[in-house]
Amino acid sequence: MLKAENVNYVYQAGSPFEKQALSDINIEIPNGSITALIGHTGSGKSTLIQHFNALVKPTSGKIIIDDIDITAPKTDLKLIRRKVGLVFQYPEHQLFEETVYKDIAFGPVNMGLDREETDKRVRQSAYLVGLKEKYLERSPFELSGGQKRRAAIAGVLAMDPDVLILDEPTAGLDPKGRDGILNIIRTLHKKKKDMIIIFVSHSMEDVAKTADNVIVMNEGHIELQGTVPQVFAHAERLREIGLNVPQITLLTDRLRKAGCPLPEDIYTVENAAKAISSLIGGGTRV
Repeated sequence: MLKAENVNYVYQAGSPFEKQALSDINIEIPNGSITALIGHTGSGKSTLIQHFNALVKPTSGKIIIDDIDITAPKTDLKLIRRKVGLVFQYPEHQLFEETVYKDIAFGPVNMGLDREETDKRVRQSAYLVGLKEKYLERSPFELSGGQKRRAAIAGVLAMDPDVLILDEPTAGLDPKGRDGILNIIRTLHKKKKDMIIIFVSHSMEDVAKTADNVIVMNEGHIELQGTVPQVFAHAERLREIGLNVPQITLLTDRLRKAGCPLPEDIYTVENAAKAISSLIGGGTRV
């Protein structure tokens, strides 16, 4: 379980540039879940995820992971950063070794693991993210954008974290690359059943296809949180704060208004196709 209890964070406190970045954040994210963190630019998403692995400490409040208060003064930060892996939006920020293999191995080596265990973790992590073995001896900077994301994720997975945080993992990728990264998230969810996966996204379609739960941030506070249907049911409020529901939901809303008896909780193309096929199969004209 990952919990934030009354977390507040103030940038440059006491200076003329003081700004409240986070206000009274209270969340609970259960083990084995995929949670999407959404919000407009400047809403506090990046600041919040940096609190989860103690890159930033709250001005007040607590972050608790598996009953460990990571904001306590004598917390072992190395242990926390093994438990909580953060993959940055731009993989170039965490790829720096001569080869992809060495990049993925960096964490296990610094954990003091022997060569055999390190090699095992490198190859397992590369396999989990769909990175072919032929790429392991290449420079990470020779990879495509999608392959760099996979290598960065593999480097974090090699440390066997309890929490995996992905900051805008599909940003800048073409549709094939985006689908590949989302498939990795879903695969990890199935194979590492206790792992908490948190991903930041601006794509409501990605959220609808991938997440169990959604946290919506607005101006530093939690605006909405709940399951995907619970959050997307507040379409009007989402639009008011600069977000939206998936395009397919807007389309099926229009179809309902035109007289088609479609369910209200349609958030993916696949669900829309099934619902419309069911109507057609049942003799209802669309």
